Amino acid sequence: MKTMAKEEEEDHLPDKDAAKGFYAKYEMKEILGKGISSTVRRCIEKETGREYAAKIIDLSTETEEGASSYEAVKQEISILRHVAGHPYIIELQDVFESSTFIFLVFELCKHGELFDYLTSVVTLSEKKTRYIMRQVFEGLEHIHSCGIVHRDLKPENILLDDNLNVKITDFGFAKKLAPGEQLFDLCGTPGYLAPETLRTNMLEDAPGYSYHIDIWACGVIMYTLLVGCPPFWHRKQMIMLRNIMEGKYSFTSPEWADVSESPKDLIRKLLVVDPNKRISLGEALRHPFFLSVVSFENFIYFILMRFSVTERN
Repeated sequence: MKTMAKEEEEDHLPDKDAAKGFYAKYEMKEILGKGISSTVRRCIEKETGREYAAKIIDLSTETEEGASSYEAVKQEISILRHVAGHPYIIELQDVFESSTFIFLVFELCKHGELFDYLTSVVTLSEKKTRYIMRQVFEGLEHIHSCGIVHRDLKPENILLDDNLNVKITDFGFAKKLAPGEQLFDLCGTPGYLAPETLRTNMLEDAPGYSYHIDIWACGVIMYTLLVGCPPFWHRKQMIMLRNIMEGKYSFTSPEWADVSESPKDLIRKLLVVDPNKRISLGEALRHPFFLSVVSFENFIYFILMRFSVTERN
C-alpha cells in the first residue's frame, strides 16, 4: 500500500499550467527513476495509447562546469537528433519546454538499465555478452561517424528494450568534435575513464583525448559483463586510477576459468593504454569473437538449405 507521501510525490506534476502542450498529448504515470535535477516517468500518448518515458529536467540547477541546465540540455537534444535513426541508440520522440522545466519524451525500454539487468543475473554468458557488445559497438560506430564522442559509456547508460536489444542513452557529456580536435576536460565515471583522460588532467604536456576513450569504456563494460565486476576496481580510488593509468588488470579470478580465450583476446585489444594502438570499432566487430558465430550461423543456414533442396528433389 502506498504511503501518503509517495502518493503526493506521484500526484505532483511539474508545470502543469505552463507545459500544456505536453499534458495535452501525454498522460503522466508512475515515476521510473530520479536524478539530482531530473525525474523519469512512464507516460502514455493519448491518441495512440503507446507508452514512452518522459524525462523531466529542472532548469533551475547548474552543471558542474557552471553552464546553465538549459544550455546543457539543449546541447544534449542537438546531439540526440544528430545521432538519431540508429536501432541501438535511444530515440527522442518529443521535446516540450516551459520556463522552469524541459520534458524529453523517449521510447520506453521496459528492461531498464544494463547495469540493473547485470545486477540481477550477476554475469552474462559469452553468447549474451556477444549479443550485447556487438550492438554496443555498432551503435558507437554510428555515434563516432557523426563526429560525436560519448564520454560516459557504462552499463547505467545502456538501456535494454522489450527484446533485450541495446539502446545507448544519456548524451549529457557527449561532445561534437571538429576534425582532429582533442578534448582536455575531465568528465565521465571514474571506473570507466581511459588512461589518456586521466593523463590530460594530471600532466601539463598531455596531448588530450578523442574518440578512443569510448573504445576503452567498451573494454571495461565487456569485462564486467563476463565476470560481474569491473577490471580496475579498488576500494581506494587512487589505486584504481593508478591501475587504469598502467592498464593493470588480470584474468586470474576463478570467474574467468570457464571463459574462452577469444573474448579475453578482444578485451586485451580494447584495454590498451596507448590510444593509438587500441583496436578500432571496425576491427573489434571483425574480431573472431564475433566472426566465429557468424560462420556457425552461415553453416547452419547452408545445412538447412541443402536439406530443403534434397527434400524437394
